[in-house]
Amino acid sequence: CASFRRDGKLLAASGEETDVKVFDATSGGMLRLLRGHTKAVHACGFSDDKLSVLSASDDSTVKLWDVATGEATLTMSGHTDHVRSLAPSPASPEIWASGSYDHTVKLWDCRTGESVAQVNHGQPVQATLILPGGGVLVTAGGNIMKVWDILAGGRLIQSVSNHSKPITCLAMDPEGGRVISGSLDHHLKVYDMAEYRVRYSFDYTQPILSCAVSPEAGTVAVGMASGLLTVRARNLKNAGEKAMVVAKRAPRAGTYHYFVRGQREVASEDDFRVEHVRKARLAPYDKLLKAFNYGAALDASLSTAQPQVVVSVLHELTLRDALRIALSGRDDVTLLPMLRFLCKYIPDQAFASLLCDCGHVLLELYTTVLGRSTEVDELFWKLRWRVHEVLALDAELLRLQGALELILAASVSRSDE
Repeated sequence: CASFRRDGKLLAASGEETDVKVFDATSGGMLRLLRGHTKAVHACGFSDDKLSVLSASDDSTVKLWDVATGEATLTMSGHTDHVRSLAPSPASPEIWASGSYDHTVKLWDCRTGESVAQVNHGQPVQATLILPGGGVLVTAGGNIMKVWDILAGGRLIQSVSNHSKPITCLAMDPEGGRVISGSLDHHLKVYDMAEYRVRYSFDYTQPILSCAVSPEAGTVAVGMASGLLTVRARNLKNAGEKAMVVAKRAPRAGTYHYFVRGQREVASEDDFRVEHVRKARLAPYDKLLKAFNYGAALDASLSTAQPQVVVSVLHELTLRDALRIALSGRDDVTLLPMLRFLCKYIPDQAFASLLCDCGHVLLELYTTVLGRSTEVDELFWKLRWRVHEVLALDAELLRLQGALELILAASVSRSDE
């Protein structure tokens, strides 16, 4: 726990140790070491007179320290379990609230050291707040936040439960109209205290252990279990100017100004632009593939006359183990485009492997019907000769490669000599 003095010159800090340390916020040097607790101190804070520090410990006590001497001037006992939270009263600098794991929240008068009021939260209390005016107390324990009327003797006003795991921290804006709660469920929630409803909810990546709001209520700092500190700020620039903008009168329907409305408006730097992105339309062969109509999808790709498209569809059919389905059941009219495509592009080394597989499938499917169509027979013979040409070219290239390797080997040996 860490707390600045109101003037920002001193910082009180505590933790798993039994001591409370007071630092100079400017130089960072430690000025006082406040010793007196016997267990860890998880809450501390400066009083409004800037001369005292209050601390709450797991030893069930709350102590008041004189910063000048470093001595404990008052020890307030009454809790029966760990005391984990402290909250000053904005209405009276002498009144403080302490929340404990014994399910109670006590109001202490630091002049006498006596408890002047007490409420029972019903669960171990992790965080407390006193709203501006000093008449309303907010307590958090488990996943429940409760609001109490102090002036009515601790009457329960409202109980809200919007977290799924225990609440670990509370904070409020300077006016007290909004209260913020952080929880182990990774959520930070902002409550409207006029209606006790959640106005905003923020999701974080880690359990939240602490939170704070800046004096101008424009920045929220959140500390998480991993040690990460996240600062979220809203843009308050020109907020006053925007509040003074007068709404323009809407044009009457059917007029010229109605049809051209908004076309001459210029977006400012702070405006949020909503872009409309049109969804890309699927090509006919993509639609047919989605419908598992494989034969029609192949025909649609052949009609594009784009070899990359046809090969992509053939590759997709191969992956789906549907190439034989797409090629079977064809007559001479629907078989001719596929054969022409094979004859034209099978020499292309980029497509050769896939197109050879397609040629084998066609031969298996239609060998028994050869001789019934002259055009189909001619294209099968043409495909055979194109394959022979490719093989002859490959053999010639291999011979050329061998000759080049001999020449290169001879030149290397001569250079070594």
